Amino acid sequence: MSLIVLVMRGLTMGGMDQPHHLDIDVPVRWTDLDAYGHVNNAAIVRLLEEARIGAFWKAPEEQIALGAPAPAAALPGGGTGSPVSTVIASQRIEYVRSMGHRRDGAVVRLWLSRLGGASLSVDYLVLTRDDPAGDAPYARARTVVVMVDAATGAPIRLDGETRGHLQQFTGDPLSFRG
Repeated sequence: MSLIVLVMRGLTMGGMDQPHHLDIDVPVRWTDLDAYGHVNNAAIVRLLEEARIGAFWKAPEEQIALGAPAPAAALPGGGTGSPVSTVIASQRIEYVRSMGHRRDGAVVRLWLSRLGGASLSVDYLVLTRDDPAGDAPYARARTVVVMVDAATGAPIRLDGETRGHLQQFTGDPLSFRG
């Protein structure tokens, strides 16, 4: 079981105004390392996924009653039996520097850089606790998530209430290399 801690903050970093971002603590597992002793590129995808789930996907009420965290930026639906599902339309990752095994885990900072009709773009910085300002990320990434009807797979537009709720987690999009 992984411990996911959610922190919502406002900050300015690298000239980007981030009114509200979410910092999610995600464990770095020994099995995330490759033969070179650093976190494998594919394991970074898992760190991003764990952070995205921790930030946006609400556990069932019975699990919340038992202590599961309730995400601040919960999306509608999610989970088995929900009429609303999500799919990943695209993901871009830039690996900035190597990360070794960290017993203190990683901090994945994320925010929404775009709210579309049925989709949203999640931007991320993979950090560690010794870099709370985010000056030296290990990776930067973006995932485009599409809300879909679980039965048909057809895109579902974000309603006004959901859009208004998610607006508080928006910030400037990351810049990527060439």
